[in-house]
Amino acid sequence: MASRLPRSHQQNGFTLIELVMVMVIVAIVAATGASTLSNSVLAWQVAPDVVDTLSKLRTTLTRAERELRETRRDPGAPSAYDIATMTSSQFSFTKSDGTDLTFTIAPPLITLEYSSPAVTSVMVDQVSSGSFQYFQLDGSSSAFSSSDVAFVELQLELANGSNIYQQLVRVGLRNQP
Repeated sequence: MASRLPRSHQQNGFTLIELVMVMVIVAIVAATGASTLSNSVLAWQVAPDVVDTLSKLRTTLTRAERELRETRRDPGAPSAYDIATMTSSQFSFTKSDGTDLTFTIAPPLITLEYSSPAVTSVMVDQVSSGSFQYFQLDGSSSAFSSSDVAFVELQLELANGSNIYQQLVRVGLRNQP
């Protein structure tokens, strides 16, 4: 029969190894929680800037699309559009109401210039790159003149810190022949 120690000599409490193991587990849980909390706070701080940049991108492309749809036919040559400039960084045309309009991409800005009233405004100020491309009615062949253009494509990249947000819009010009 095993001898029992008197009650006064029995161990009450935890061993040193048990205490160290508990401390290690608590430290691991605390480090994981702190990392998660830190990432959440960082995302919360960055989110408004990202939303603002994406909003500018969407607003700029929506406005450009609306204006580009108003490109009128050339009164002197009805088979062509009334387009003055078709480059990768500038598109200048006459709207259906007779107003001359020029889009200019010069990073970090995209400007919009109206002839009447004479106003130049900045559409967006975070452009890292952008370009216009022009397509014929088949949608894949490049257009080189106002008589063969049917689609105008605008591609924009906006920068927010080290992040780049890219989007494009292809606009079918109205009143096809």
